[in-house]
Amino acid sequence: METFMERREFLVRTATAVSATLLLESFRSDRYHFVGSVLAAGNGDGQKATLEQRFADFALAIRYEVLPAEVITSVKRVLLDTLGCAFGSVGSEPANIAETTIRKTFGDGNTATVIGYPRPATIEGALFVNGVLVRSLDMNDTYIGTEPLHPSEVIPAALALCEEQGRSGRDLIEAMVVGYEASMRVNDAISFIERGFHPLCAASYGIPLIAGKVWGLPKRALANAVGISGARGFTSFAVNSGAISMMKAMGLAATAADGVFATRLAAQGFTGPSGTLEWLASKMKPPKEEFAVDLELARYRLPRVAFKRFPVQIELQAVAEAGVLLAARIKGRAQDIRAITVETYPGIIERVADPPKFRPQTKGTADHSLPVCLAMALVDGDVTVSQFEHDRWRDLDVMALVDKTSVKPGESLIAKLPRGRGASVEIVLADGQSARETVEVPEGDALRPLARASLERKFMNFAVPVVGKAAGERVMSLVDGIEDLSNVQELTQELKGMGKQDPS
Repeated sequence: METFMERREFLVRTATAVSATLLLESFRSDRYHFVGSVLAAGNGDGQKATLEQRFADFALAIRYEVLPAEVITSVKRVLLDTLGCAFGSVGSEPANIAETTIRKTFGDGNTATVIGYPRPATIEGALFVNGVLVRSLDMNDTYIGTEPLHPSEVIPAALALCEEQGRSGRDLIEAMVVGYEASMRVNDAISFIERGFHPLCAASYGIPLIAGKVWGLPKRALANAVGISGARGFTSFAVNSGAISMMKAMGLAATAADGVFATRLAAQGFTGPSGTLEWLASKMKPPKEEFAVDLELARYRLPRVAFKRFPVQIELQAVAEAGVLLAARIKGRAQDIRAITVETYPGIIERVADPPKFRPQTKGTADHSLPVCLAMALVDGDVTVSQFEHDRWRDLDVMALVDKTSVKPGESLIAKLPRGRGASVEIVLADGQSARETVEVPEGDALRPLARASLERKFMNFAVPVVGKAAGERVMSLVDGIEDLSNVQELTQELKGMGKQDPS
């Protein structure tokens, strides 16, 4: 039989829960109704704020009005570059499979644009396909913290959410900054690769902050969303190991869809854990003492993002550039090359010059292969998307140079730029002549930024076959003035297409 004390305890708990629910139900965000949460997300009574709560405070504090001009300019550059990369992948096999599959998985919604395709989709469906599009070419931007991260893969989530909500261009800027900065700061704080996971795991903390920011959720819901998403966001580094499959293109896209779902749950009162990053730092080898994430607003990372000139892994940009320079010097004599020696950094060698990279079996492995990318640069004088699309990397003349390539640590590079991504390439010809090119900082690096003209050319080369020249130019203009858009839909309506077309 129920005792008096048990009955009293039940009534107290029920009254407390009802009061909290009624209080929270009185709050209504701009577009998303927040029901309530039982997470002790408040840090009253002297309770120290959890990292999830600090992330929520960080997201809520980012406002367009206080962003430095340098950060806003960087947002426009990464947005244009990212849209270009997405256009470049329209019609590819991974994108077509994803575009077909989302209808069966997320339904036939019509709230968000699928870049380059005529039919809209649900938020999760659109951000998934657009995420695959952004990543497929391996030409999207890169941030180097503890390891390479592609923060531009959070843009599809920000774009789809803002489009569905009819948000302004300034809202989109805020959402992008939140997603970029949170993901990059996690990347600065801990190495996922060392623990067997993919760096994209960092975005599991940025995505829910984007969604919560766009939906106008309060701190408590944001903290819950980060907890749920962070606990689920562990992707194995097997994605980028050995023979690289199509999954490379969908890793963060899947994390983004899951992060939005986590935020939907949190908005309805679903609670999440705290301490997910601290758990990773302390429980997974190598343990990291004094773990902390820098959430100081003034120290923005966005201006330090690097862009790619070539459609290859970020650590191969210098190798490809050196190969192009050498090709110009030997003027079509690649068949006379007797030996190739590459000097670069040990970590880079481990990732892009391991044994499987000398005999790649997939496109995803080829564009992460130092010897293959260098060989194509030497033979063809460039490294392009077309080479990978048409399996140029399989050809006998390319593989002949791969067999002549050796790679070793570059002591002088390491001494001068300990954390660099440069490379030095020496070739020896059959007549005994030799030539060397050293690229300490590749074009597109934050220390050697991609020129505006180069960025525009890269974008238009990818956009014109999908939407035509006029629409491509309109997109560039809209991105340049993104802060003046009253509704992001003015931009997204220009991103639709009918698949790859002839340039016009």
